[in-house]
Amino acid sequence: MKKNVFTLILLGFSFFITNAQETVGGRVIKNAKDKTYNKGEQKSDETVDKALNKAEETLTNIFKKKDKKKKGNNDETSDSKTLSYDPPVTKTDKAGNTDYSAYKDFDFVPAEKIIFFEDFADQSIKRWGAYDVNELAVVANEGKNWLEVKSGSFYPLGLKNLPKNFTLEFDVYTPDRNTGSLGLRFLDKSQANSLQDPYLDNSSEITISPITQMPKTGLATFAIKKNNDQINPENEFQFYSWQPELNNYYAKISLKCENNKLSLWINKEKIIENAEFLVANRDHFLAFHIQNYFVTENRMYFTNFRLATGNANPKNDITANKKFVTQNIFFDVNSDVIRPNSYAILKQIAESIQSIDGNIKIVGHTDSDGKDTDNLVLSQKRAESVKRALVNEFGIDANKLSTEGKGESVPLNKNTNALEKAQNRRVEFIKL
Repeated sequence: MKKNVFTLILLGFSFFITNAQETVGGRVIKNAKDKTYNKGEQKSDETVDKALNKAEETLTNIFKKKDKKKKGNNDETSDSKTLSYDPPVTKTDKAGNTDYSAYKDFDFVPAEKIIFFEDFADQSIKRWGAYDVNELAVVANEGKNWLEVKSGSFYPLGLKNLPKNFTLEFDVYTPDRNTGSLGLRFLDKSQANSLQDPYLDNSSEITISPITQMPKTGLATFAIKKNNDQINPENEFQFYSWQPELNNYYAKISLKCENNKLSLWINKEKIIENAEFLVANRDHFLAFHIQNYFVTENRMYFTNFRLATGNANPKNDITANKKFVTQNIFFDVNSDVIRPNSYAILKQIAESIQSIDGNIKIVGHTDSDGKDTDNLVLSQKRAESVKRALVNEFGIDANKLSTEGKGESVPLNKNTNALEKAQNRRVEFIKL
């Protein structure tokens, strides 16, 4: 009799484990789709989730002995560290060279023409709208200013309909181990005046949940709606490098839309590639949404929003126009140290220079923040750092390259806001 009872218990656990695969994040995604983010909070869902979380924790402890021979993304000690968010200060060798190894397989290249940029340097929320503006604040953390959002929709006021092809990047920080989900909404122009609380019957939306699954993963999905019907197949995409429950609190979200197709990166993980996403002949407006399913309180922090259009083509620009200009070589703040996520554009530039006869002058430019003399020196050092990277990392002949710094003396605009300053922080490659 005892043996039969024990067998029944084991069968019950097996059934529970099989059905436990749709855990917290999975239900967040499902509810995000099914309920279309209705305004009412579901107290019963929260109660159920707490119970399931407790059950998951118990089961994980009981069955935590897994096949150790299987390596890969599910192994918390393997790829997760190399895929994770970059620290604010870049590590270099004694000669000042950046280690680009983590980015050599990272194929996201930001578009060149910046049309929206926000880093909250002036600590203002006046350029943002929200369902409840009292849910917005600007706070400082890790040397950056971040927009704090507690729940609901928020959106950039100055950004109108999106270009057909674009890249979007931003940093997100989740300080709490248990958090909600993040929605990126691309809405039909009929909702342009109601971005704070839109209908989603004609929209494309990405939902990202960093809440841990079993096995431990984050989860993303996207939905395309036309007249309130979802027209794309059900989908789920796992990721590993942004999971607050595993102490991965930061993420860099990078998104590319080209010919209505979506590619999405979380930190250095490419989780969606060339998926049909935007509806042709539809003008799209951008809004974000934080959903508090299964958590009593939620906070997410955002900074360094960057939306741009136009693919980089250094070889064509240098050949046809004698000059290529890029804002996609990134540096540590007030430093000449190149950020490792500059690798892709540096590689394109190196390949272009190798294929072109003649010498190239590298010219650094800054924005107008700080003293003129300091900016002049900084721009010179940054130009020299770019030369050093091209020589040491890509084998360009040093005699083919010269450098110059212009500081803030040749602005492209008036340097009056974050967008204009981002446009002025640039490096030029001039054919001599």
